[in-house]
Amino acid sequence: MDLPTFEEMRRNAYKLLGDAQQELTSDWRGPEPTDKQMEAIGEALRAITKAKVALDKVARAAR
Repeated sequence: MDLPTFEEMRRNAYKLLGDAQQELTSDWRGPEPTDKQMEAIGEALRAITKAKVALDKVARAAR
């Protein structure tokens, strides 16, 4: 089995981050989230965005 290239790893990670982002912004069943839950979701979404930016930055630098 061949090891992935950096670009393949970056692309896969970016997709997984997008999946997580979509999951956190989708509708859910049950009561509305508490303020603390909303704060945690917001923090997670900011971290995902930061990770995606970092992956893009390093990909541009490699070109």
